[in-house]
Amino acid sequence: MKLTRDSLYRQARSAILDIIKQNTEFMSKLPSEQELAEMLGVSRNTVREAIKSLENEGYLVSRHGVGTFIIYDGKNIKTNIAVLESITNIIVNHGYKPGTKSIYCQKRQAPSVISKILNLEENDDVLYIERVRTADDDPVIYIEDYIPYIDGMYEKYQESKDESLFNFLQNFGQRVAFSNSTIRAVLSSKHIQNELSLDGPETLLLLQQVHYTAKGDPVLYSDSYFLSKKFEFNVVRKRLD
Repeated sequence: MKLTRDSLYRQARSAILDIIKQNTEFMSKLPSEQELAEMLGVSRNTVREAIKSLENEGYLVSRHGVGTFIIYDGKNIKTNIAVLESITNIIVNHGYKPGTKSIYCQKRQAPSVISKILNLEENDDVLYIERVRTADDDPVIYIEDYIPYIDGMYEKYQESKDESLFNFLQNFGQRVAFSNSTIRAVLSSKHIQNELSLDGPETLLLLQQVHYTAKGDPVLYSDSYFLSKKFEFNVVRKRLD
C-alpha cells in the first residue's frame, strides 16, 4: 500500500478516507499516526496533515492522548462550509465520480435583483446556467448560476460543460477568491423534484453564494439546492474566551 506518486498528502488523505469508509462504526478508533505512516510509506507529518483535513471535514475527532476516532456514518457527503471549493472537488474528494446533466445555458439580460448583486448596469447580460450535478450518476444538486457576460462565454461553456465552473471562470481571467454565503432549508419545487428525480417534495439545503475575485469584484451568483439526505455541511467553531 506504499504511495509512490507526487502528491503524498492527497494520496494519504484518500487512503485514510478509504479506511474510514470501510470502518463506519461510530467512534471506532483510527490506527495511530505512526501505524498509518508505516502503512502508507509517508512521514507522520503528512499523515497528521491528512488527518487534520478530514477532522475539519467532519469525518474524525481527535482526543489528545487517547487517539483519533471515526465519526462518519457512511451515508452523506460531508463538506466544511468554511472552505471554498468547487462542487466538482467536493464530489471527487469523497470518492465519487462527478458529472453534469440536464444542462440549460443561455445568454440573457440580467434580472434586476441579480444586477444589484453582481453590480451590473441596467440591460447588462449574464450567462445563465441551469444544471444538475451528479455523484456516481445519481443526481444530488440542482444549481442556477449567473455570471456577468464576457464575449465568448456561451461558446466556451458548450465545449466544457463538465468542467469545474471555477476553472471555467479562470479561463476568462476571473479567479474566484472568496464568497459570501448563506444556507437555509427549503422545500423542493415541482421543477426541482423532476430534475433531481424525487418522488415528491423533500427538504433541500439551499446554499446561496456570491463569489468574488481577490479585488472584491463579484463574478458569480449561485443558488445551489443540495439533497439533505446526501449532504452534510459542517464548520469548526471555537470559543472566543
